[in-house]
Order: sequence, then structure tokens, then C-alpha cells
Amino acid sequence: MKLIALLLFLGSTLAFAQDTLDVRFLQVQRTSSSAFAVPISVNTQGEISLFGHNGTSELSFQPTLQLGFTRAVIEYSAPVLLNRFNFYPIQQELGWIEVKRQRIEFGMGLSSIIKSATTIGLIPYKGSMQTIIRHKSSQLEKSLPFRMPKRLEDLRAWNEHDQGTFQTYGGIQAYAGLFAGVVDIATVSFGIQNQFQVEIKKLTDHQISISIREENLNSRELKLGPWISSATFAKFNGKRFSAVFKLDINNSEHHDLFEEALDGNIMLLQERLPHKSQKLSWVGNDRHFYFGIPSVAGKTISSAHYELDEDGVEADLDIKGSKNKGYLTPLRNHHNFVYQTEQGMVVVWSSEMNKTNEKAIEKNFLSKGRIMGIKNFDRDLPNNIKFGSVITQIGIHVSRKEVNSLKLANFELVATYLKERCEKEKLSCRKDNNVKKLTTKLKDLVSKPWLEMRGEFGQLMIKEPALIHAVIKAMNYKKEVYFKFLSESYQSMEGSSPIEF
Repeated sequence: MKLIALLLFLGSTLAFAQDTLDVRFLQVQRTSSSAFAVPISVNTQGEISLFGHNGTSELSFQPTLQLGFTRAVIEYSAPVLLNRFNFYPIQQELGWIEVKRQRIEFGMGLSSIIKSATTIGLIPYKGSMQTIIRHKSSQLEKSLPFRMPKRLEDLRAWNEHDQGTFQTYGGIQAYAGLFAGVVDIATVSFGIQNQFQVEIKKLTDHQISISIREENLNSRELKLGPWISSATFAKFNGKRFSAVFKLDINNSEHHDLFEEALDGNIMLLQERLPHKSQKLSWVGNDRHFYFGIPSVAGKTISSAHYELDEDGVEADLDIKGSKNKGYLTPLRNHHNFVYQTEQGMVVVWSSEMNKTNEKAIEKNFLSKGRIMGIKNFDRDLPNNIKFGSVITQIGIHVSRKEVNSLKLANFELVATYLKERCEKEKLSCRKDNNVKKLTTKLKDLVSKPWLEMRGEFGQLMIKEPALIHAVIKAMNYKKEVYFKFLSESYQSMEGSSPIEF
């Protein structure tokens, strides 16, 4: 069974892959913070105004800052590999996985205020992001620091399968804004950014792999609305080159090569070591809608589409998601991914949550699996179960051949199975009119050429998992669904489970 993997934002991997798409280029293409004006302005006559503009000058200037800092440390029990999902007490002997993430950003610039209503500014910025994944035998085992190892010898203290990703990036943004008093009406910005990334993995007791990536990015962004309710529209063009090398801690020559790698001397390593390289380019656009009070409580709803070219292989990636933001709201990050190539597509439901109770697990994980008919997902959870921090993923692959065979499907049978499933799970699609709309749209889509229909087809499947069950049952496909469940309170697990009829 051919399956495709996505390396997701959380530093975890959908490990059921033939082809792997690394989507970490999305992590820092949008800055973590926005430029803000220091409340001191100086007009062309040299007059200084505090906390606003004096309103009498045609032109005045303000210093601007851009600051960002986030840090997270999350622990999960090491996952058990299973062919069916279940809940188990934590088996301590399997160990723990600790994920540490830190991002820092700083910028300083200058903006001009024209007639107290329009701002034009320019701000250079720099940032860094580190992700450390530590495989520990117990929760008490020492963590790895955020800093990048400077010597190959330092990696002797790492455990097998430990990995660290160290990114530095910098750029410059030009922006223009229109505001009324303290209320932002609209801001448009243009940015150029470059990035250098080193990823280190401990493969064995003495062998490591080191990946070096260099990236260039152009961005355009329009933000509309005040800070409590805003919409952001952005477009990105990016290119990345990466090369992966293997080094031996016991080989004295490799110690110098490791230091050269950290200095970005890729050409020297290419001359001296076998390697794998990759070129990735992308064009993408996304939309973000935010509601709430920043840093207190709020929610962001987003959607994005990316056209990718990976070493000459073209693909598309669609993402829809929602995130809670603010100190007063629990973490609820949800993303739906649809990745399409010439050979097929994979759809993925992914969530990252903390303070997780039975309702959150049911809504964002178990219900998806149960609707599709995945074995052992049809369970009722007792009340007041506390799962702590949880990462969940469900993914299913659909080949181009399977989609093409739907042209000969009995769509009345698909409609029958769809209605049965929707009624059993008490879904909105159980109404006759909705069943007819879904099956008609499915029939129309599969009659189109692959490149024209695959995006809409994937979005339809991920939005209506009951339709996945109906199609698989009508076509008598034998399908397994990938799942991952990482928890700090229950045994983590990962594997694939069949869809049952």
C-alpha cells in the first residue's frame, strides 16, 4: 500500500511514507510578531509628542519595534506500535519523548506618519527557532539545551533518535497603514527573508545525520480590521536548497567537517561526503481571520493553498485550520491537510491540545475515526477523563487509480451507504437532500481529468469522512487508516487500523 507522509508543524512525523513532504518551510515564513510603534513621535520642526500625534504636522516620525518570544516544553509517553487503537495505562519502560520549542524575534525600524492617519515604515528583523526532541528512558532524565552543539563530540551526550532543528532567519519588511485614532483600518506589507537551518539527528551511538537548508522568501500581506477582529491575506514565493550528510563521531576527520557544516560551507561537504540534496520551490497564499483579545482569549481560522515543485515533481498542498490563542483559553490547534501528487493524495486530520477532556478527544479524534469505520474507534468515554496534553493524527491515502475507478461506480449504492452512515452517526448529511448533493458532486468530480479535480476531491473527502466510508464500502476497497495518539497521561500509540464494514 503506497502512502505519503507529511512532516507536520509539531515536530512529529506521519511515519507511513513512500514520499515525504517536509512542510517546515511554513513555520517561519510568517513572522511571529508584527511591528509596533513606540509612542514617541518627532515632527519636521523637531517637536516631540508622547502617546500619539499632535495632529498639527504634515509629517512626523516614530521608532518601531518588533518583538516575539514563545517557548513550550511538552512530554509524551513513547508510542506503542499497534494495528488497532485502544487506551492503555502508560508503560513506563517504553520511555518518554520530550519536545522543546523556542522562537525569538527582534526588529527595529522607523515609520513616518502623514497627516496623523497614514503610516509608512521599514523594519529589518532577525529571528531564531529551535526544536529539540529528546528520547528519554524516564521523565527524570536530563533534557537537552536549546543551544546548537558546537562540536561533534557534544553529540555523545545525545540518545539515539534524538534530534534538534536550529533555524536562523532575517529579513526586511516595508509596510503602509491607514488608521483612525488607535484603530487600524488596513495595513499592507512586503517582505524579503532568508533562512539558514541545521537539523541534527542521532542515528546510532556514533553516527549522526546533518541536514543544511538555505531558503529565500518573498511575501506580500494585506491586513484589514482592528486588533480585536481582523482578516489577513498573504501570498508567498519561496525557494529552498537542502543537503543531507552522515558523519561519524569516531572519525576524527568528520569533526572538522561538522564545524564547516555549522558555518554553512555546503560545497566542502559535498566534495568530501556522499549526500542527498533537494530543491523545493513553492507559491502559496493563505487567509487568516482572527477574533478576540490578543494575548487574553481569541481564535484564528485559516486556510491556505500551496503549489509545490520538489526536484521537478509538482504537487499541491491545501490546509484548513483553527487555533485558540490567549492565556485564558486551552490550547486547541486543529489542521486538515490535503496533499496531492500525480500518483494520489493523502488527507490528514491533526490536532494539538492541552487540558484535554473526553469531549475534546471525542470531537477531534474518535468521531473522525468512528465515522470512517476505523476498528476500535467506536467507543464511549466515561465522563471526567483527563488526558493532559495530546497530539492526535488520522491519515488515509487514496491512489489515483482508485479515484479513476470511481467513474464506473454505482452512485446509487454510494448514496445508500452514505445515508446509512450519516444516520448512524447522526450527522447533518443524513438528510436526503444533502446525500444527493454530496453524491452528485462526487460523480461530477470523478468525471473530470485528475489535475482539474484532485483538489476539490480531497477537500470533499476531508470535510465529509462519512463519504470516505461509503465510497470504500461501495467499491469494496481494502483500506487501512494511519493513526497517532501522543499523550502525557495515557500510553501513546501509533499504527494503522482497517476500515470495517
